[in-house]
Amino acid sequence: MRTSTHTQLSKHFLALCLLIASMVMMNSAYANGGGKEAGGGAPVARLEPFVVNLSSFDKYLQTIITLKVGAAEVVDKIKSIMPIVRHTVIMTLSSKEQSDVQTAEGKKELIEELREKINKAIDAKEHEGVSEVFFENFVIQ
Repeated sequence: MRTSTHTQLSKHFLALCLLIASMVMMNSAYANGGGKEAGGGAPVARLEPFVVNLSSFDKYLQTIITLKVGAAEVVDKIKSIMPIVRHTVIMTLSSKEQSDVQTAEGKKELIEELREKINKAIDAKEHEGVSEVFFENFVIQ
């Protein structure tokens, strides 16, 4: 039993190290990403990667989120209260079970929930605030 536990811990440690290494490498790409315009000319706010435990604590979710917003000023507002925005996203993601978010329909529901909660956090109406949420990466392990 001790060997099995040791093997599991080694696998989890290795996965965590790889995840951290990939996040460090990606960090420079995201540091200057906020405020760029999406294909339709709308400004976007690219958030730093998220890694959260799902509510059952036996799985975790890694995701990268970009927000399409109604005006460039909203990008500045998001940046100015980034800890609140990140907290909102983390609390929303970590409240989910794997089964809640593994289907396309589940992801669509999560997108809508995130959009509503982030708009509430930044005190903005939909047409002024976040109009769309995009997952650039979505991995459950």
